[in-house]
Amino acid sequence: MMTNFSWTKQWYPVTPISYLDASHPTPITLLGKRLVIWRDKQQKWIAMDDTCPHKLAQLSLGSIDKNGDLMCRHHGWCFDGAGKCINIPMLSDEKALETACNSERSRVQTYPTQVQQGLLWIWADNSSNAVEDSTLKQPAVMPEYKLDTSSTDWFMSEVPVGYTVSVESSFDPSHAQFLHEGIAGLSPERAIAMQNFEVFGEMSAEDGFTLKHSGYNIFNKDMDATRKFTPPCSNTTIYEYSNGKSALFQLYFVPTKPGYCKHITKFIFDAAPQKRNFFFELLPKYLVTGLQHSSSYKLSNQDLSMMHSQAVNESTENKTWQKSYFMPSLADVGIVTFRKWLDEFAGGKPEWQGITETAFQELNHEQLYDRWHRHTKHCPSCRQSLILIDKIKDFCQNFTAVLAIFALLLIAINLPVKIIFIPVLLGILSLICSYKLDSIRQRFLSSIPKKGLPVVKLY
Repeated sequence: MMTNFSWTKQWYPVTPISYLDASHPTPITLLGKRLVIWRDKQQKWIAMDDTCPHKLAQLSLGSIDKNGDLMCRHHGWCFDGAGKCINIPMLSDEKALETACNSERSRVQTYPTQVQQGLLWIWADNSSNAVEDSTLKQPAVMPEYKLDTSSTDWFMSEVPVGYTVSVESSFDPSHAQFLHEGIAGLSPERAIAMQNFEVFGEMSAEDGFTLKHSGYNIFNKDMDATRKFTPPCSNTTIYEYSNGKSALFQLYFVPTKPGYCKHITKFIFDAAPQKRNFFFELLPKYLVTGLQHSSSYKLSNQDLSMMHSQAVNESTENKTWQKSYFMPSLADVGIVTFRKWLDEFAGGKPEWQGITETAFQELNHEQLYDRWHRHTKHCPSCRQSLILIDKIKDFCQNFTAVLAIFALLLIAINLPVKIIFIPVLLGILSLICSYKLDSIRQRFLSSIPKKGLPVVKLY
């Protein structure tokens, strides 16, 4: 198997900058390697191994000290943005401290970073010439296009399905009519056979490939679509419609560890601006964003269910994809092209760093449809929304208790029923509000309902 592609000598988008909090370090995983992200005193984002050289504690559990350096929580060792140890509190002798801090054994490996288009990019290589190599290549950013790419925010989730099946699915547009039935007018009845799907130009290790295809339903049958795969993880898709409208989909699939992949996406449509919602404008922006995120899981749950089921079946077959897949349709050109690129240039799968790939583990529904680990814990808007919902819920419960006591006092002093009815009614409304907030809270944690059967309704 020919391998011309280096998985480590690449720029990877690891998170939207808006998802990071500069006041504390953030752990991430890239190609199986645990890293920590933090911002130093020069306001530069640093990426380094998430391992303290003292006793191997995770540095992401630490903090940013008053000098703007990263301090290990275990014994207070401090590191600057270059990964150099600059303080060991338990060493009082100046000469011994200087010797220890100058030792290569006290240094933490760092990785080149840059910020482009609101994303933090990390160069995954840790060789001695990594900095030089990283300057010779540019990240696969969104192309300049007639649509306003800043009009929508990045969305990030880390899903429990692997890199290969994630990217493959994004080059398989015809599945939408069937897998996503009931969403945005998609249905099997509206599907049409694709008339054109072909590779445009050459395929290569560094530049990937470009696909052009026609529509796949009665609404976009006259559409011209272009899908550009830029290694290691970018799919830039542009739809040009016959009425002059267009859409741009920027998708990144970042291999975090075996069986898991980070999806970072932005969808931009050439459409009329939505009507302003007066009620939403009264709410905090983070709550509006959080409620929008918590209401948008159905499509991704459908994708997850199918991709995971595919991975389960693949794990039981000791066959190559060519022998496992039967691809008689023109609509399968995108899948075949990506798989060929992966086999011909990149060794057939991501090259994991420092870990051994274990046997595939089938997930139960609680793991597959978990929302906290998938998105909420990463997203500041969803986390803030969850905190606010808990505060309001606690207030409602306490308010209900106070009103109940107040109503009993009114009864004790024998006031008219009409007056007693007021706190009783308010208490009931407060209790209902608390109950409803509990249901909304669940939407940030899991797709499995809190009440009734623990079954995810995909359709």
